[in-house]
Amino acid sequence: MSGAPIASLNAIISPSLQPSADEIAVLAASESPWELPWSIHVRGVPGPLVTEAAARHGLTCFEREPLMVRRPAQGLPAEPVVDALRVRAVSVDELDLYARTVAEGFEAPHEMFLVLADPSLEKINGVTFYLAELDGVPVGTGMTATSGDLTGIFNITTLPGYRRRGYGRAMTLEMVRAGFAAGAGTAYLYASKMGEPVYQSVGFRTEEYLTVITAPS
Repeated sequence: MSGAPIASLNAIISPSLQPSADEIAVLAASESPWELPWSIHVRGVPGPLVTEAAARHGLTCFEREPLMVRRPAQGLPAEPVVDALRVRAVSVDELDLYARTVAEGFEAPHEMFLVLADPSLEKINGVTFYLAELDGVPVGTGMTATSGDLTGIFNITTLPGYRRRGYGRAMTLEMVRAGFAAGAGTAYLYASKMGEPVYQSVGFRTEEYLTVITAPS
C-alpha cells in the first residue's frame, strides 16, 4: 500500500508462476473495502480462479507488461552522450521537484505522485532517484532500486516537449551504469509496449510478462 491514488502502486503481488487464487482472495478481502485504487499482479497469464477472485472485487481489466532483463554478459554500457543532458541523483530536499517532474512526465496530476516527495524515502536502502536536466532544467526522471546483484529501473519519463531525442535511452543507460557501479550487473524493468524497442536497443530482453488486473477507469 503506497498511499498513492494509482492502482498499480497498491497491489497484491504474487511472485509465483502458479499463484494461489485462495491466498489472493483472502488478501483482497482483508482490505475490503479498499480506500484507494488497487490491483492484482501475477506472472504470466492468470488462470480462471485468479480471474474470478479479481472479478469479485470489480477488477476486470487486464494489462500485460513485458519484464525485460539486461544480463551482466552484455557488459558495462558506454557513458551516454546526448546533447548537454545531465543525469544526477536527487537529494532529499529535491524530492518534491522530482515528484512534480515524474507527474509531468506521465502527464498526470501532481497529487497522484505526492508519495514520491516523502522525505522518508531517502532512508530506503538501495533506492536512488534521478533527474535528467538540460542546462539545469528537468526534462526527465529515473529511479533505481538495487539489492544484491540486481538493479530495478523505474519511473523512466521524458517530459512531453523533449521526447524522441534519445533522452529516455540515455537515462536508462545511466541507470544501468549506476547498477554496475553498485556491484549489480543485472538490471530489470517493466516496459510499456512503446518503450520495449528502446530498451531492446540497449541490451534488455523480454523474459516473461506481468499481468496487472485493475478495475475499469
